[in-house]
Amino acid sequence: MRSELLVCAALAVLAVSSCKKNDSVNPSTTTKNTSGADMSYQLTTTNRTAEMRTTAGANLQWTAGYANPSVVKFEAQKGGTEIEYKSSNTAQIDLMSPVAVSFGGFTIPSGTYDKIELKIDLDKNGQNPAMELDGQYSNGTTTFPVQLIITDFMELKTEQTNVTITDNTSFTAVTMLDLSTITAGISETMLLSAKLTNGTLIISSGSNRMIYNMVLDNFRNHKHHCMFEHHDKGKK
Repeated sequence: MRSELLVCAALAVLAVSSCKKNDSVNPSTTTKNTSGADMSYQLTTTNRTAEMRTTAGANLQWTAGYANPSVVKFEAQKGGTEIEYKSSNTAQIDLMSPVAVSFGGFTIPSGTYDKIELKIDLDKNGQNPAMELDGQYSNGTTTFPVQLIITDFMELKTEQTNVTITDNTSFTAVTMLDLSTITAGISETMLLSAKLTNGTLIISSGSNRMIYNMVLDNFRNHKHHCMFEHHDKGKK
């Protein structure tokens, strides 16, 4: 097995259109490539426990969560040619699961690309929020559940330059959301002083709005990491 790992800064994508720069092609007229790399992506989380500095041993631990992508998009540029894979993907993503999601059976042609860009748009899907995280705060004497409900639109984006794709390989973009960073600037005092709803600290646009805005800013401004995994097909 040959593995090539490239590190960048945040997410992934699906369906297909192929075009010259500034030109568009109807995706339904584009056929699957017979060579190149099969494509898939993962969106998962790392560092699920955030230490609170005020009290020794105090922490906020995230134990469950999901995200609702509205659009997942992949763009690759090589010379004057741009290849785009795009999907209105409404399948919910388990943020605690490392399962890869297929790009729909499409491939990216082999070659060295000047730039590869990955985007994922998160948005509400009916009554489901763009993202939800569930966890628990504890400082040794006080413990209560925490629920983060993000209903605002969020775009996760990353890019990598000089990426080489070869035939008969699989290509997975693994985007990792660092959950230890989303509470940056939020003190233990702020959490302990926050409003509880039936014993639960709910952080949302309608509850504890100041903390919600801080979390949202941290999500949007932090450079989340994306690791590209490149493997030979049929090998483990």
